[in-house]
Amino acid sequence: MKTGTLTNLLKWLIPATALLYLPLAYLLFFQNIRDLDDIKAQERARIILSYDPINYLIYRGTPMGFSYEAAESFCKYLGVEMEVVLGEDINQMLPKLKSGEGDIVAHNLTITGTREAIVAFSNPIDYTEQVLIQRRRPVGKSKKAISLLRSAAELKGTVISVRRESAYFTRLQELQYDEEIELRIKTVPGERSTSQLIRNVATGAIDYTIADRNIAEAHRTLYPNLDFSTAISSRQPLAWAVGKRSPKLEKALNKWLSRPETKLHLRILHAKYYDRQYTFKRRTLRAFHSDRAGMVSSYDPLIRSYAAKIGWDWRMLASLIYEESQFDTNAVSWAGASGLMQLMPATAGMFRITNLFDPESNMKAGTRYLKMLNKEWQDIPDPETRLKFILASYNVGPGHVRDAQALAVKFNKDPHLWESNVEFYLRLKSKPQYYRDKATTYGYCNGIMPVEYTRNIIARYNLYQKAIPL
Repeated sequence: MKTGTLTNLLKWLIPATALLYLPLAYLLFFQNIRDLDDIKAQERARIILSYDPINYLIYRGTPMGFSYEAAESFCKYLGVEMEVVLGEDINQMLPKLKSGEGDIVAHNLTITGTREAIVAFSNPIDYTEQVLIQRRRPVGKSKKAISLLRSAAELKGTVISVRRESAYFTRLQELQYDEEIELRIKTVPGERSTSQLIRNVATGAIDYTIADRNIAEAHRTLYPNLDFSTAISSRQPLAWAVGKRSPKLEKALNKWLSRPETKLHLRILHAKYYDRQYTFKRRTLRAFHSDRAGMVSSYDPLIRSYAAKIGWDWRMLASLIYEESQFDTNAVSWAGASGLMQLMPATAGMFRITNLFDPESNMKAGTRYLKMLNKEWQDIPDPETRLKFILASYNVGPGHVRDAQALAVKFNKDPHLWESNVEFYLRLKSKPQYYRDKATTYGYCNGIMPVEYTRNIIARYNLYQKAIPL
């Protein structure tokens, strides 16, 4: 056969053969895209979530967050288990849905034309508007007065930092091209959360960013130097996303959202994560809670008894309890931790204790958990150093502290030392580049809280030692 004839034959055969495999390739691509019948048959729904301070986090070993708990409720409504599919950042969530890696994106997304082209949206879960995040006063030693911007038109000449794939980027483009406002959009990596950008404005690392008003307001008590009042968009719906090939799932999701029980549950979750999460009490270092000389609280005899069971100085246990609840037996945190030692129900359940408002039951569970944490940290040889690991773990869960250890190892620090080593990286776990690092497992953690928590308890204990006999 002539060479030219063979070449022509191959040109025809190869595309013809490829056509035979197209149906198979199509099936392989879409085999993971499921609708409601498939989800119920397999008894699990794959929920796409991304770690962030509001929607999905692990606190004291308990997974929680607005989107996590709402999705958990929806899965119970369907009668299926929930499987979390992690997106490294918000930019990965819709592609994971489109490729069939998950069934639902449980994240309050602004509905845009670009997004509607690739996914279907549920009925609105909430409504919000985009606001400008700006400093109301200088940072550091700067004395320069800050002039607040009060309209979108005043953005002329400003540099605003946002994620490229976000609805904020789309809105700024509209202002540029449709409303002809000359501004500069500085794009940041997709793993940079809105919370991180808000903090960057507060610290002066960037000048401006954009956020949904409900997210911005959740950070008000953390950053009193910020202003969130300038709206740059109209009121917009927020919704979850499902695949375009999952109409039955979309219908079930909308039916669930329409239920009065669901609407009430979402309002409660909104209050918990948007309104209450950062409004925690400021703990003080004052030495005494009660006015009775030589006493810390009316629970001192009980504290002495349970401290002895775990080999602690009772004044250290009293300092921990003060930091947790200020000796209020009815205290309940934003996360649902209760009683004197602010125990999560799941933690108390490990010790078969249910009445967390009973002081003795609460203290029994709390001290048993401290004993468990002491075993967890037996690899820390120095007792004083080990105590700091225990206290931080009590506050935020040992998983996050282990993550900080792993980061310390990665960056050539000592994982068995606290100050300037594990403490340093625990503090950094609020930053996406650290909590999304491949060395970590437990995701976002507001690491400043356990670091300050540990310091407060030890500082107060030192005051107790000086003033109160053993």
